[in-house]
Amino acid sequence: MSIQTKTVKAKTVAIVGGGCAGWSLAARVDQLSANTVTLYLKEETNPSHNWGFWQMPWLSDALSKKRAMWNSWQIITDEGIVTHHSRNHAYCSITSDDWFDWCQKRFHSAATTTEIIRLPVTNTDKNMLMTSNHKKRYDLIYDSRPPKADKNILLQHFKGLEIKTSIPVFNSKAAVLMDFRVSQENGIHFMYVLGYDQYTALVESTFFSTSPHREEVYDEAIRDYLSRIYNVTSFEIVKSEKGIIPMGDVRPKDQNPFLYSIGSNAGAIRPSSGYAFSFIQKQITQFLDRQTKPTNPHKKHDLMMDLIFLEVLKSHPEKAQRLFFKLARALNGDSFARFLSGEANIKDYFLVINSMPKWLFINQAVRVIIEKWKRIAKWA
Repeated sequence: MSIQTKTVKAKTVAIVGGGCAGWSLAARVDQLSANTVTLYLKEETNPSHNWGFWQMPWLSDALSKKRAMWNSWQIITDEGIVTHHSRNHAYCSITSDDWFDWCQKRFHSAATTTEIIRLPVTNTDKNMLMTSNHKKRYDLIYDSRPPKADKNILLQHFKGLEIKTSIPVFNSKAAVLMDFRVSQENGIHFMYVLGYDQYTALVESTFFSTSPHREEVYDEAIRDYLSRIYNVTSFEIVKSEKGIIPMGDVRPKDQNPFLYSIGSNAGAIRPSSGYAFSFIQKQITQFLDRQTKPTNPHKKHDLMMDLIFLEVLKSHPEKAQRLFFKLARALNGDSFARFLSGEANIKDYFLVINSMPKWLFINQAVRVIIEKWKRIAKWA
């Protein structure tokens, strides 16, 4: 079967899903060179949440809509504090509401004819989409629906509270990306703190483990952290957010080969760290600029390094904060931002590899290679 890879010849295009990837592509419909573009949305309410990213060339649109920006950030463990600075790659935060609002305005003001069908896609058949009350064929279909994750992989799961305090306690000059000064009894655990001003911050309890926790686990962790680290026992909750991100192999739930997967459905989430927003924008920019079908935005060696790193974390969770601390200490702000944004150079890779315990990673690398060969042999 031959699948068309050039988007320029598609007269009718459908985008399935109204999450980050769906709306991000919808905002750039005029680059699809189509006569009509239809966006399929599920009628559901998604609370606003924050996406973090480092300033990179493909994120100029997001940069203009950012809520806040920090030229410094920190990794904190019991061992110490690593503070990075960067003028070239500031750490930024954008709200999903602000991004979706911008995308919707771009979609509705496009020169291309656009329409929205507010019904979930229930089934597909080659290049046909079906809902509860209609079906229609398209020349090209982009599928941004959430993927299926392998069982027993690590999950990054979190709950965050945006809070206001009556006293000035937060550092609005430096984002705290990881603070490991919290209990580790329920899995690899750290706090993520974005100080918008001295009184307002997003405080997020994040775990790496194979299953999410009860909501009160995150709430109690946040309250204990605020009390111990900031001496804050009372505060106003402005809003909350939560999520689960798979840290490993994912694949589309719909295996229809006529669909072009985008976003997390096409592996945009970086297995070891997430940062889906940045990689989704990178993926969309790449395939639109090249006029080709969407591909995984990550380099193969990055994915292999991530796979080995995740196996180390699963086998030795007690070493997690030490590993992150050593990694952060080995890099400066620019190299750290490049590495986590998929733009590392040879020197960055050397520093990353040199910072890790060699035999531990070699042992896990051998296991990963053996498992890959077993899978190949199973399907041969």
